[in-house]
Amino acid sequence: MSYGSPKKLRFTMIALALLFILAQCTSDDIQSEQCNCESATVTEENKDVEAVVVFIQGNNPNGNQGPDNYVLSNDSADFKRSSHVAGPNILVPCDSLSTNFRKQGLKVLISYKRKDCYGAITQPTLHGNYGYFVDLTAIKAKNL
Repeated sequence: MSYGSPKKLRFTMIALALLFILAQCTSDDIQSEQCNCESATVTEENKDVEAVVVFIQGNNPNGNQGPDNYVLSNDSADFKRSSHVAGPNILVPCDSLSTNFRKQGLKVLISYKRKDCYGAITQPTLHGNYGYFVDLTAIKAKNL
């Protein structure tokens, strides 16, 4: 009565193993080059874009393992909160922000040249990279 059971179990296990193998990322999913400000080419230029300064604390056991980062977000939802959404809205200046602009939540008007690589920031809790490197061509505090 239970002779068919082991065959069904074996078939199910093999099917699950194959599904798991097929679901793994391929070499095409991995960036062949490290996302790098110097080697990346400019793909887009934007002028007078509203953004907000986002502070990413360094040496955080559950997050950023590197130094403190001040980056920019052009997602309007980030203008109203103390955190940020990880995604293409995050703009990481190739040259760090000057100390005048290193204020969490500061609204700014920026002009920039966006680089072609996505993945400027890594966070171990997200298991992936996000954000674009940018060359800032202009930045000024936005009048409230």
